[in-house]
Amino acid sequence: MKGGLQSMAPNAKRAFMTTVVLGVVAVAIYLLAVEPAIAALSRERTRLQELKDSQQRMTVDLNSAGTVQKTLEELEAEMKPFAAAELTPLLGSYAMRAKSLLDPMISGAGLSDVEFSEETSRKLPTPLPLPRQLYARAAVRITAKGSYQAIVSFLLMLEKNLPLVSLQSLQIQSQQQPAKQTVTMILEWPTKGALTRK
Repeated sequence: MKGGLQSMAPNAKRAFMTTVVLGVVAVAIYLLAVEPAIAALSRERTRLQELKDSQQRMTVDLNSAGTVQKTLEELEAEMKPFAAAELTPLLGSYAMRAKSLLDPMISGAGLSDVEFSEETSRKLPTPLPLPRQLYARAAVRITAKGSYQAIVSFLLMLEKNLPLVSLQSLQIQSQQQPAKQTVTMILEWPTKGALTRK
């Protein structure tokens, strides 16, 4: 090759050397400029596609925002009776809260000499996986006097107005006067228990 290069005409040598130099420059340009540019362009195309997908999801979310808001309002309306049925302590006492809720029904039914006392709350079974908020049943003992009709009337009003309140026990002690039967009831309300995590 060396002998072949020396035996070449000067113009041919120059042309050959120019071709070699241009070939080396072309390879260097490709390796140092074109290949990184192709890789960068490929990364940017992938990023552009991700941004387009994200924009499309956001557009769908924005278009369905009205429907989601309406669904949320409907669910909140459905949950309202359940939230209202939950017993929260008044002045630290479930019995005081029960008294404030039940006094209108008790007087409307015709019961008298009413006494409220707090019983031990019962924890409810927990589903798996364990929810963040646990619930319990707050028990309140109510002792009152009235006729059988007044007792039944009160229980019917209770069932209608507070459907999540359950009657744990009912005891009626017979008295001489039919209008003054002594009734002892233990009612249970749903209430919030402990939090399993913050």
